[in-house]
Order: sequence, then structure tokens, then C-alpha cells
Amino acid sequence: MSVTPKPIRRVVTGTDAQGRSCVLYDSAAPSVNRHVSAAMTDLWVYPRTPAPIGGDRDDGRTPFDFEPPHDGGHLRIVHSQGKPADYDQARDERRKERHATERAPNGTLYRGGQNAYSSPYHKSQTMDYGILLEGLRSLILDDGVYPMKPGDVVVQLGNWHGWTNVDSDSLMAFLMMGARVKE
Repeated sequence: MSVTPKPIRRVVTGTDAQGRSCVLYDSAAPSVNRHVSAAMTDLWVYPRTPAPIGGDRDDGRTPFDFEPPHDGGHLRIVHSQGKPADYDQARDERRKERHATERAPNGTLYRGGQNAYSSPYHKSQTMDYGILLEGLRSLILDDGVYPMKPGDVVVQLGNWHGWTNVDSDSLMAFLMMGARVKE
């Protein structure tokens, strides 16, 4: 069981040598990565803010990291699989029960809880805007489960959360930015 990522057309514009606006890249986004119950397509990664603009570099071809650059961010499309009709948790190799907090090398904190159609429960030092584009998806928080439909937006402020797709596959855009805890 794994989700088949939908190719995402990425049109990147810029300025040519004569100062005219132009298309630099127009193709399927090249950076597609698999992560537990989803495929993630990075459209653009910026190392810091203000984001560097100009030139013809392709910041959509950077090595994958779940976390955005701490002083920058990334725009990512997440393709998530819905719960298969014949789902059997005993045969799900990706399934992990909730467990004590573990820190990944990139700094993301995890508590398990994932399966073929749900992300692990996790927390990162980021501010994320998530926009559901297609399908149905539910946000899991400590205080409950919040169903989302296309057009719904979530703003996540570095809190514990997970995602589940019990009802359908989904396509969701995330703008994730490095953040700092308010002192």
C-alpha cells in the first residue's frame, strides 16, 4: 500500500537578461519524496527571509528534509492515502502505536500513532499554513479530531498534531516556515 503522487505542474517565473518577466521552469515539480503514509512534493525551498530572488537557480531541486530551513521555509504538496477498504492493521508494516517522545535528527519530535493512512503524531518548531485542495482529511490534536474539506485552511503554531485520511485520499498544500517559541 502506498499513495501514487499526482504530478504537480510548477511554473517558476523570473526576469531575463533584458529585464523582462519570463518563465524559468515549466514542468512537473522534480522533488517528490515518500514519508510514512504520504508522498511530498517540494515546489520551492527558501533558506532564509527575506527570500533570495533573481538568477536562474532552481530552489525546487534541493535535498529533501521534512523540516524547512530554520530561517526560511518551503512550499510543499502532500499526497495522502485514504484508508484502504481491505485495511488490516495486523498486516500494516508502517503501523506504530503511540510511544514516548523521540527526537529525529532534524529536530522533529515524534510520538508514533501512524499507519498506512495516518501520519505520525509530531511537533516541529515551525509555523505552517495548510490548505486542503482535494479529498477529505482530519487534523488530530490533543483535544480532538477536526475534519477538513477542500478549501479549509489550518494555521499550525508549533503544536503536537497528526493527520488521518479515513474517508479518502487527499491533496494538501503546506507553506512551512521556521519559527521560534515566543519568550
